[in-house]
Amino acid sequence: MNGPALHGELAHFAPAEVLQLLRLAQATGTLELEHAAERVDLVIDHGRPVFARTTGVGVRAGQVLVHRGHLDPAALEVALARQRLEPGKRIGTLLVENGAADPVHVGEAVREVVKRIVYRVLLWREGVFRFVAGESASTEDVQLDLDLDRLILEGLRLADETRRTEPAREA
Repeated sequence: MNGPALHGELAHFAPAEVLQLLRLAQATGTLELEHAAERVDLVIDHGRPVFARTTGVGVRAGQVLVHRGHLDPAALEVALARQRLEPGKRIGTLLVENGAADPVHVGEAVREVVKRIVYRVLLWREGVFRFVAGESASTEDVQLDLDLDRLILEGLRLADETRRTEPAREA
């Protein structure tokens, strides 16, 4: 197949609606979303998000590991330097190979990052989306089995909390 199987504007179809459609269709492929200067790729396997990556600024798995006390900041710097020499390698893979991080902790950190990416995307109301069927996560990607309904509900709950705690904006 040459082109996307599904595409449109986020002003017409919210990300949650697109994800629910893909779940109902039990689709496998990559959902590409673009908003402003950021692009997010959500890898979908049989309707469930299993991996995400973003070009935007966000929390990274290494930062989560350091914050949780599972990784020494100096070890992260060493792994990041090595990653610059081997750009195709994921930071989690490098940390595990160096013995700096436990694979279980890396998986938990990646899961947290993927959830944060999905939560942020759920709030997008402008931009475009494309779903390219058939593409799957690479063997380098930590594949997760995330419950879409829970992700959507939690993301919307967090958005509501954020709106309630932000100071009222003047018109």
